Amino acid sequence: MAYSANRYENMLREFIIEQQSDSYNRGNINYQRYNNLKIYMMPSKNKNPHIWIRIGISEACFLIEDGSTIVGSIGRDQKFIPKWLNKSGIREELMETWVQANKVTSEEEDKAQ
Repeated sequence: MAYSANRYENMLREFIIEQQSDSYNRGNINYQRYNNLKIYMMPSKNKNPHIWIRIGISEACFLIEDGSTIVGSIGRDQKFIPKWLNKSGIREELMETWVQANKVTSEEEDKAQ
């Protein structure tokens, strides 16, 4: 079952905050920074399974397969993306969503022709 971007955004937001919430850093986390975290896919721009992540004005594209960065940077939070993708089930769910997004894009391209 493919999930919505909103679900992934919430999962990633919670993961990043959890990773930063050690006993020494608890008071320094800027929770509002992650209120506008966005995740989306653009199969028409790159055929490799990927996700775009935007935090504030920073944006980067990551391969779903291994979490490597294709383009861009989201600053200090970038190190959390491969860790999040390695969590149980995340990569598989994103691949399902990628397949669905790719189908929709292909259908839209067919209609345009």
